Amino acid sequence: MNIKFHRLLFNLIAPGYSWFFKSQNKNYSKALSEHIDILNLDEHAKILDVGCGTGALTQALADRGFEVIGLDMAKVMLLFGLKRGLDCRYGDIIEGLDFEDKSFDLITFAFVAHGLDSSKRSKLFLEAARLSRGKVLFHDYSPNRNILTDIIEFIEGGDYFNFIRTGLKEMEEIFSSVEVIKINNHTNWYICTP
Repeated sequence: MNIKFHRLLFNLIAPGYSWFFKSQNKNYSKALSEHIDILNLDEHAKILDVGCGTGALTQALADRGFEVIGLDMAKVMLLFGLKRGLDCRYGDIIEGLDFEDKSFDLITFAFVAHGLDSSKRSKLFLEAARLSRGKVLFHDYSPNRNILTDIIEFIEGGDYFNFIRTGLKEMEEIFSSVEVIKINNHTNWYICTP
């Protein structure tokens, strides 16, 4: 996966991507309503939402009263989150972040890990484990394939096909435990403990 290409791609598609904010936010809010207790978060939890895009998950978490920082490497995506009043910042977790060890109660990633090749996923997992004093949550694809998703991910050029085969095993190699929660037919929560 070429990070520069993906940064350019997500900057270009940001305006169109923003059209889906309401439905994304609704889906994330529903998942949180059904499963948030599993994360054992204090009402004042500090959360880092990596790959926040236009801020749909960041907003869903902030609406629950958590202190949330959204982080993305596509600056145009961040502008939409900033316009919504969210704390969205530029950063690339693969390169490492300037936060101290164990800075957050929860690190979240919504549909991020599948887009990275296994070596970059490993870096992402290690940095997330360093930053979390609680859990790391990956809201991402399950192994149950969908033809539309297959087509979109093929065009995007990420590592989706390998992720759905090996992603869980890769997480288990880095984290002390991984719990899998089914969100819908094609999406899981992978709740990781560093």
